[in-house]
Formats: sequence, C-alpha cells, structure tokens
Amino acid sequence: MQGERPDIALPRWESLPDIGLYMDQVVTLMERAFSPALPKGEMTKSMVNNYVKVGLIPRPSGKKYDREHLAMLMMIGVLKQALSMESIAQLLDMLCADGVRKGYERFCEEAAVVGEALTEGRFGLHPSECPPKDQALRAGIMAALCTIRTSRLLNALRGEKNP
Repeated sequence: MQGERPDIALPRWESLPDIGLYMDQVVTLMERAFSPALPKGEMTKSMVNNYVKVGLIPRPSGKKYDREHLAMLMMIGVLKQALSMESIAQLLDMLCADGVRKGYERFCEEAAVVGEALTEGRFGLHPSECPPKDQALRAGIMAALCTIRTSRLLNALRGEKNP
C-alpha cells in the first residue's frame, strides 16, 4: 500500500469521447472509469435516466450522450459517494457556470490535489502511520465530516442568494 495512488483517475476532458455514445456505451465507460475503486453498478441505465429526468444533466440528443454529458456523469459518480443529489446539483451549477468543460477541468484539478494529499498522508491516512483498519475508520469519519461541512457551506450559499 506504500505510495498507493487514489483508485479513481478521472479522464481529462480531451480523453472523453467526442462522439455521441449510446446508453450501454456510457454505462460501460463509467464502469471502466470507476473500476476497481467502486463496485460494478455505480452508474446504471436507470440512474442516468433519472439524472436526466430530474434535470441534473441535459437530455441526450437522439439518444446519444456527448462529452458534456460524460463529464457531468463523471462528476456525479464521484460526488454521489458522499453527497445528496440536491448538494450535487448545487455544486454542478457552481462548477459549470462558465461551461461544462471549465467545470470538469476544475473538478479534475481539485480531485488530483485531494488525491495527492491522501497519497502523501497529509490527511493522516498514510499507510506508515496506521494499519488499514484504522485508516478506514479515519477515512469514513473524514468523509462524513466533509459531507457535513459541504452541506453547511451550500446552505450558507443558498442563504446568500435568497436574503
């Protein structure tokens, strides 16, 4: 485990397919992007359809999903591990205010910074500091606290918009 990199390496914008993909292809791409970090089925057809239905991502054009859809689904796939759909929608709105490409690139940059900090043990999860069992406990607590912090920040931002 020493020097272990984070299990999720998000593809850069340029690496996302620039042709329309059908639903089965989208699900396969998501599984490959998140494997082995997350169990199979973290992004299913019904989930994607639901994200469209609730307006989290735009409707596909002619049943084909483009690069922007894929980028949005990548971000959702990561964020849904800890956040509610309402919080994800708010973060995506903020991230993509200047376009999906800029938002996705920023998201990838932030994910890389956090991944590097985790790998280097800056969050107290370095293998040399404690056994995997203790790291799992610490990581779980950190995820919960980060979720709480994110919810509080988003609530505050909503309050700023609606004085």
